[in-house]
Amino acid sequence: MKDAVGVVVEYNPFHNGHMYHLQKIGELVPGAPVIGVMSGNWTQRGEPALMNKWARTASTLQAGVDIVIELPAVFALQSAEGFAAGAIRTLAASGVVSHVCFGSEAGNLKPLQELASFLLSETSTFRAELQAALKKGLSYPAALHYALKAAAGKKGLPGFSAATMDTVFNPNNILAVEYLKAISRFAAGITPLTVKRKGAAFHDRELKGSIASATAVRRAVLNEGLAAVRDVVPASTYRIMEEEIVAGRAPVTGASFETVALALLRRAGTANIKRAPDVTEGMEHRIKKASDSPDLDTFISTLKTKRYTRTRLQRILCYLLLSFTKEEFQFFNRTGPQYLRVLGFTDRGQRLLGAIKEKGSLPIITGPAPFLKDKEVAVGAAAMLKHDILAADIYALGYPSPSQRKGGEDFRHTVVKHDHAGSSP
Repeated sequence: MKDAVGVVVEYNPFHNGHMYHLQKIGELVPGAPVIGVMSGNWTQRGEPALMNKWARTASTLQAGVDIVIELPAVFALQSAEGFAAGAIRTLAASGVVSHVCFGSEAGNLKPLQELASFLLSETSTFRAELQAALKKGLSYPAALHYALKAAAGKKGLPGFSAATMDTVFNPNNILAVEYLKAISRFAAGITPLTVKRKGAAFHDRELKGSIASATAVRRAVLNEGLAAVRDVVPASTYRIMEEEIVAGRAPVTGASFETVALALLRRAGTANIKRAPDVTEGMEHRIKKASDSPDLDTFISTLKTKRYTRTRLQRILCYLLLSFTKEEFQFFNRTGPQYLRVLGFTDRGQRLLGAIKEKGSLPIITGPAPFLKDKEVAVGAAAMLKHDILAADIYALGYPSPSQRKGGEDFRHTVVKHDHAGSSP
């Protein structure tokens, strides 16, 4: 069996654009198995996934990925740098990943690698420009853009002329650069590959053609019903989405948590809010005052600034819901992932698990109970896993059907298995 290709995904939900990406991997590295590191029930934008991680794992396996490993919530909910670092370190810890393939608007590694190298070197001029931009109240992405343009001047950055600098800051290019930075820091033996995005742009909100953005797919499901996305998702994904909706486990949205989030904010003291990651410069006082808002849209609109974007505020809400603290983030970012939580595998993936057990550097978890009962498990590993379990327990409160909102789903659910020969137990 060939070394595996790693992919970092949310698949929220899996659609035809994702299928195109997997097909291109098959062309670039023929015959290689694919390992997906997937966000659990909460996504990088600080939003709940439309379907739970088990349903998304099933659609992922049926589309051709061989093993799905959960990206711990502590990394899945961070901004691009932390998200990418956690995912790449997870793939590297498997011991079997030779390549990582990601989508990008650039579709060309060279300029992205040159930009990643530039950011890793961080000249004093660049750092000064970045800090100046942040002090002006710009968000980190906007400040980074400003600092890069200022540092590059009229010549532009390596690989990007001044005229094309703005194109670097498309969402998938930004993530691609962060993956490349993480590979340089934590996984130098892994070869990066990129596939040019096809069809809709990352944030397109309308369905266009057979390949739509995940944003447009979610929007269509919520506003028009499942039938509206039949032509932009694989048949297997459509069937799984239909099953989850009928069962009362989908769709889950941020609005599902409005009451519990506002109740938490109104109950919390400013000292507790201050401990949450990304809460800086006295923002805890503004958050506490805004907790009187009648709904989350008003809450976010009241607080939103250039620096505190909607996405950043949504992530802060998730940190408070899931009891994350600044100290924990600092600790986990130092240690990296502490385990490989397997959510599902195909018949070929099951064989690959044997190689991971032999070559990998982290314990494999297929069920949380035995892991937590093991007295040899490090305190940090147990804490990281408990956050993942809490993330699933809180997420269950967002299910449309009250009968589905039971806690402990991580302990009841078995690993998803899919046999490409035909059976899917």
